[in-house]
Amino acid sequence: MSPVFRAFVERMRHLFFWLVQWTWGLPQNLAGLLLALCLRPKWGRFYHAVTVDVTDRPSLSWLGCFTLGVFIFLSGSLHDTVKPMTLVHEYGHTIQSCMMGPLYLPAVGLPSVLWCRRFERKRKSYGERGVLYSSRYPENSANRLGERATGSRAIPW
Repeated sequence: MSPVFRAFVERMRHLFFWLVQWTWGLPQNLAGLLLALCLRPKWGRFYHAVTVDVTDRPSLSWLGCFTLGVFIFLSGSLHDTVKPMTLVHEYGHTIQSCMMGPLYLPAVGLPSVLWCRRFERKRKSYGERGVLYSSRYPENSANRLGERATGSRAIPW
């Protein structure tokens, strides 16, 4: 495949991604946009056609890192060594958003928040039993999708 054609295919893939996100995945994208506008994050950049916002808002620290449509919100306290793997994982959630559309928030977002809260409360006992955060739905699916799409490793914990 020629480099020009490859670049064209990649641009069309990104265009399709954004089109699906802002039609089929409209509810979570509107929520993400509204939150991003309200938070006015310190910085933002693109990661595989996804807007990344980093924030140190204490009121959202209990959520850790989370995704709403094309908006990935990373905790400002996230260590630089795990940030790339976390981005791959959260990008997997953006793919889930494309797949689930308007069902994303109840089918992925709610289970993800509930599992995150439960895992944080029982981290020690789960660690003793070898239960990983990414061992349950929808986190394991987000890891697989993100790794497949980016070719990079997601969070192993």
